[in-house]
Amino acid sequence: MPMLQGPVLGDDEPETDMSGTDWSEPDNTTIAELEQRSERLQSVCRIQGLSTSSINSKEFFVDHIHSLVWCNVFKAASSFWLYKFNILGGYDRKFLARTRQTPLMLARKKFPRPIEEELRDAINTPGVISLMVVREPFVRLLSAYRDKLEHITPPYYRKLAKAIVAEHREKATKLFGPIKSYGPTFYEFVAYLIEKHKTEGRNFTTDEHWAPYHQFCTPCAVNFTVIAKVETLPRDSGYVIQQLGLGHVLSPKVTNRRIRLRTVMNKSKDGRNTTALLKHYFNQLDESMLNDLLKIYGIDFEMFGYNSKIYNQYVRK
Repeated sequence: MPMLQGPVLGDDEPETDMSGTDWSEPDNTTIAELEQRSERLQSVCRIQGLSTSSINSKEFFVDHIHSLVWCNVFKAASSFWLYKFNILGGYDRKFLARTRQTPLMLARKKFPRPIEEELRDAINTPGVISLMVVREPFVRLLSAYRDKLEHITPPYYRKLAKAIVAEHREKATKLFGPIKSYGPTFYEFVAYLIEKHKTEGRNFTTDEHWAPYHQFCTPCAVNFTVIAKVETLPRDSGYVIQQLGLGHVLSPKVTNRRIRLRTVMNKSKDGRNTTALLKHYFNQLDESMLNDLLKIYGIDFEMFGYNSKIYNQYVRK
């Protein structure tokens, strides 16, 4: 089988222009679905014995003034909610449109990382909404891989990219033939994750951009008020904004041009949709590798109601 040469860019963030959104009362379907997500999460936490886990407070934002707590999951509408938090923090929209400072850096100036005690107090305060946004786990994993490791590797990830290639290129070449890519192939990246997981076991730790949700935001310990999904982002986010009465602050009539431009730039150059991209990359894996990968991310699929079985159709037989 020839080495796969995939497109360079993909959809790292969903379309986040919500200029037509109406912050009216949420419909019953949305409310029922959010309740079902919370119940499902709590059930999986009990079954997996994760209910007593401690909180990883590192990536939380606590806005005491507006009664909102958010866990920033990278590659899951993080740009959208970072922009909202910067508005809540008092930054002017015109300033945000022209500044060269990163949204994350700006947001941390207004909302420093909380210690666990502060986070627990905020979450348990009546009227506070705690929010977590998730995305189909393997879609997020592939997005992170394409953005950080595949081709034009950011400086921070070059050392990791070289280490993965040094460790796994020989076997990959035997399977796929000559590989031109400087960065690791998706096969090599997954082989690295699997090996790391097998070595570290329950103490498995990995980069924030592809860390499993159940470790990163520790939802079994937080008991989030709202589990939003990228796939239903406008109505889920609208629910949070409406419940907190923030429609006048987070007016949807003013769009964030920078986010829209970034979204356009991240569209796959060859026009492939998400399903085509998943087939393209997961075809580098076999069933054994898929099963090992699900030992890392399977809880996330189960916890948030995503279907992992479709990947059996995509891997090499």
